[in-house]
Amino acid sequence: YKLYASDGAASDFNVKPGKEIDPEKCGWKLIAKVDTRSAATSIGGQYGASISDSDGVIGKYRHLLFDITRTEADDSFGNTFFSEIDAVELNAPTESVASVATPPFVIKSSDGYCEITIDTAKAPDLKDWAEQKLAPVLAEWFPRIVAALPSEGFIAPKKFSVAIRPGDGVAATSGTRITANSAWFRRELKGEAVGALVHEVVHVVQQYWSPRRNNPQATRAPGWLVEGIPDYLRFFKFEPQSHGADLIWLQGRRNVTLKYDGMYRISANFLDYVVEHYDKDQSLIGKVNAACRQGKYTDEMWKDLTGKTLTELNDDWKASVKNQLTAKAESGINVITDAEKTAGWKLLFNGTDLAGWHNFKREGVRPGWQVKDGALVCVDPHDAGDIITTEKFGAFELELDYNISEGGNSGIIFHVTDEGGAVWATGPEFQLEDNAKAADPQRCGWLYALYQPADDSQTGKPLDATKPAGQWNHVRLVISPEKCEHFINGVKYFDYVMGSDDFNARVAKSKFGKMPQFAKSDTGFLALQGDHGQVSFRNIKVRPIPAKK
Repeated sequence: YKLYASDGAASDFNVKPGKEIDPEKCGWKLIAKVDTRSAATSIGGQYGASISDSDGVIGKYRHLLFDITRTEADDSFGNTFFSEIDAVELNAPTESVASVATPPFVIKSSDGYCEITIDTAKAPDLKDWAEQKLAPVLAEWFPRIVAALPSEGFIAPKKFSVAIRPGDGVAATSGTRITANSAWFRRELKGEAVGALVHEVVHVVQQYWSPRRNNPQATRAPGWLVEGIPDYLRFFKFEPQSHGADLIWLQGRRNVTLKYDGMYRISANFLDYVVEHYDKDQSLIGKVNAACRQGKYTDEMWKDLTGKTLTELNDDWKASVKNQLTAKAESGINVITDAEKTAGWKLLFNGTDLAGWHNFKREGVRPGWQVKDGALVCVDPHDAGDIITTEKFGAFELELDYNISEGGNSGIIFHVTDEGGAVWATGPEFQLEDNAKAADPQRCGWLYALYQPADDSQTGKPLDATKPAGQWNHVRLVISPEKCEHFINGVKYFDYVMGSDDFNARVAKSKFGKMPQFAKSDTGFLALQGDHGQVSFRNIKVRPIPAKK
């Protein structure tokens, strides 16, 4: 960029000269030309430029004009981010404006190789989260990401920074600098916040822009790999338990296009499929990454790596996903896989009888509940009542499928005890209903009368991921002391913390505030509501969550 200055006194002074106007011909003086790009080291990173005069004062001016030129025109990632500009007046204190701000937090990666700087000066309320939750994860996972993405002669960055401040979008990475939108991260502290920055750290390590620095003819890495590899490492290595890109996530998508270059999570799912089926030595991601980093990537390399073309791999993956989704929806009913057993999952309904269930405060199950075609069905809400499990659960992850009748209303209640006159007198309720025609204004997936999702920007109404009455929907409910989460068809609605000030305040303002035992127990039975309409359940399974040490 070029820096011009003016006192504004010239008769022809133009305070806002256009691109076609030479500033020096309309009252401006050229003070300096600045280019921080280094010819000897890697492009990118964070630079500070100080402009001064060796003889003393630069001059007495009222106006400064920055004429900024983009770094390059070819690379969509070749941007420069200006984070702060300070103009220091004559005889001002010697310390800069930046020096009086909250100092950034610095931590070393777990192997001691990389210095990680996290700056929350523009979002001081996120300081504790950044230092206590985010920093340890980045320190642990930076060396893991470097190990997962090797290439000949590659030297990983020895420093990178994360600046959390007001902005747009979610986050962006330029070279070794990550900028994160504080507003978005505030909303996702108990959700996707950490994972989103793990994704950005992968960009720091990728360094896919580097070959074009010395060879303009080098092949540019395709966007689907630039974003697909970070999401693969995030959702299949860092946080597979979030189900952010796997079959459960795909199951909840509407009209999804299964194409390898679908970007982000779709591409990540494709990469996971190829790794699982064509990568015996677990080296494929590393080899693809090396080709991207060295400017040698071609679509033809997939044939060499797997024996199949990219198109053939896409067709195989597409068919596999469709078969799995069909099998999950139609045939794999009420079963637990070996992998799920190992992970601690157990079935709460075997598909053949009502073992493990009974009506609230009575033995056995009333005739209104029946087993039909492998589903637990409330066929007569007038003679069903609420049923509960024989086993109690504290912290847990619950998944099930439900199919509700037109205008139907039901619910999943947890932490139920015998101290109340009804299941909802002690246990909070995950609402289930036909959102289109049910009379109750509390919609499906909400924590009844307490929490509801944010408005959908496309509809202006609260988020609704349900399928119509008569179709199967998938529920995931996570209850733990640290965070509770509600999902419908793979879409997260919200999270909350039981017993928090916010939770207790909401209870106090609701009808439950008059119920002395409501939400007071941290363990209890699970209940299914059966007195508001016909509803069917299947694939009911639970995984107890061990207490954190």
